[in-house]
Amino acid sequence: METTQFQQQLHAYKLWKADIIQTIEEYGPWLKEHDMYSPEAERRINHTLDSLRSDRLTIAFVAEFSRGKTELINAIFFADYGRRLLPSGAGRTTMCPSELFYDDLRNEAYVRLLPIETRLQETTLNELKKSEKRWVHYPLDANSAKNMEKTLQEVGNTKRVTIETAQQLGLYNAQLHEHHDRKPSHIDIPKWRHALISFPHPLLKQGLTILDTPGLNALGSEPELTLSMLPSAQAILFVLAADTGVTQSDMEMWKNHIKGFHKNHQQGVVVALNKIDNLWDELKDEESIAAIIHEQCHSTAEILGVKDQTIFPVSAKSGLIAKIRQDESLLEKSALPQLEEYLSKDVLGIKQQIILDTVGADVGQMLESSRGIISGSLNDLKKQLEELEDLSGKSDEVINSLMEKTRIEQSQYLRDVDGFQTSRKRLKVQAKELRRAINLNDINALIVESRHAMSDSWTTLGLKSVMRHLFEELRSDMQSVVTQSEQTRKLVRGIYQKFQNEHGFTVIQPKMFSVMKYRVELELLHQEAELFRNSPITAMMEQSFVIKRFFTLIVNRANDIFHRASEEIDLWLGSTLEPLVLQIKNHKNLMEKRLANLQKIGQSRSALQNRVGDLQDQYTELAQQLTSLRNMYNKLNNSRPLFEKERPKPRLVHQKRA
Repeated sequence: METTQFQQQLHAYKLWKADIIQTIEEYGPWLKEHDMYSPEAERRINHTLDSLRSDRLTIAFVAEFSRGKTELINAIFFADYGRRLLPSGAGRTTMCPSELFYDDLRNEAYVRLLPIETRLQETTLNELKKSEKRWVHYPLDANSAKNMEKTLQEVGNTKRVTIETAQQLGLYNAQLHEHHDRKPSHIDIPKWRHALISFPHPLLKQGLTILDTPGLNALGSEPELTLSMLPSAQAILFVLAADTGVTQSDMEMWKNHIKGFHKNHQQGVVVALNKIDNLWDELKDEESIAAIIHEQCHSTAEILGVKDQTIFPVSAKSGLIAKIRQDESLLEKSALPQLEEYLSKDVLGIKQQIILDTVGADVGQMLESSRGIISGSLNDLKKQLEELEDLSGKSDEVINSLMEKTRIEQSQYLRDVDGFQTSRKRLKVQAKELRRAINLNDINALIVESRHAMSDSWTTLGLKSVMRHLFEELRSDMQSVVTQSEQTRKLVRGIYQKFQNEHGFTVIQPKMFSVMKYRVELELLHQEAELFRNSPITAMMEQSFVIKRFFTLIVNRANDIFHRASEEIDLWLGSTLEPLVLQIKNHKNLMEKRLANLQKIGQSRSALQNRVGDLQDQYTELAQQLTSLRNMYNKLNNSRPLFEKERPKPRLVHQKRA
């Protein structure tokens, strides 16, 4: 296969990430060598390394049915196979959410399908992914496009079931069958709930994951898609049809499942206005057609409330045909290269910034603390050198006076260290208040109580009332955590500020816990809970199934938010004073050495030059350590462009596979 721009930049991104990992791997041994290592430092370094090594770039394709979404995936990623690899055509071709990736651990191509009946179980998709026996496994013959196409068609299969069964599964919507004079006895539903497709495409092998989602009904009936999978994507590609514009169902999908994520700086949302080939008219000149397409893009941007430049008019069908036929002019006309350029630059840029922010907030902050400690030691050594050099030729009386002054400073410092222990006790008391605000036992008791209340409810109205009350209580609990965490942060900042002001400590920003990301997560979950609570689909489900789905897919996730917040709070409280403790210990040692120097010089003037030489050697060594830390810090914050060459000519397929 010919190397694409996206593939080149993804490779550059992988090399850049490898540099970040190598730098972090160097930092751990440095801490050990200089007696600054701790169990907490080890945990933070290992956690960051694990996250980087398992990191993947995820692009989610979202669209209502018949917008050409799967065709767009074929055109962008799989045209090299000379055919439509993923099932794409008229009607509903994507019946269940599909994840396309490459399984590095198993190192094989396959399709794994989760039976639709698993919706009746109180098990999340993430948990089901860990249990291979729940999935139906199909080997995927990556050497034959024909065989692959045949296997992949299974993803879109349906099965005919009774209305009762469909209702139990939460897959019957009377609004879709309003044209019937009476309720049908049987309907077709997706055969599979979820598909995992491991495929050895170069992009997927470099860490790309494609999330292919079905239409609005599936997003509504599988909350995990909108609560977990879509938010974890670095880019959401929302596909519309140019000939229909933004329909009511498109708008509902946008408002309920995408718009909220559009405000998140960690995500890129782009709109592909597909099927512009339906606007091509041989009776009109190219300028007139371009004007129509431009107006449709502008109108779409206004309706969605986004900037015009986030709308990409494309023809996935023409782009795919052009690549297979090696038709360069048709490929340019399809406008597919412009969308591919966005994917190869902006999406990876977003992903790169996420890693920089994540590493900077953890290991980067540790490096800053180390730099502060070494920098403070350098300043102290410099003062000692100046002091000793100034003592040359001075009388014993001057030296004795300086020794007395140093003892007084040392005594004052030790009193302040005792005061620090008092501050630690105050922090311990405040930490109890913070932990009390996020008492997991109380939250679990609230959830159990709410489930009993829902089971005892006789009406749909009563059921919905309990749902609303549960989230009101959870939001109130989260607000208490916000209040207590802010008070704890103020106390920590005050402890640091005292030593920085009174003893000239190098300014070290303590690691701070922010509850806001968990609060935002809970608010987004609350929105999803409201959609679930007020959904007409929910109203038609059996009560036991409603309760099961609500707690499995929504309440359990709320519980998980509080658990993760609690774990981070515990880790933060255990490490927040660590940089200051190291600097206090270091400063105490330096003061003791300074006093020892003066005592030796008072006893023997010949010791002066020897001590000056020792301090100069120490100063040189510390300066080298500081340089090493600066180099590490610069590497971790390196956001160099991943790809600087001009965009290559449109890629065409050079040979088809059998």
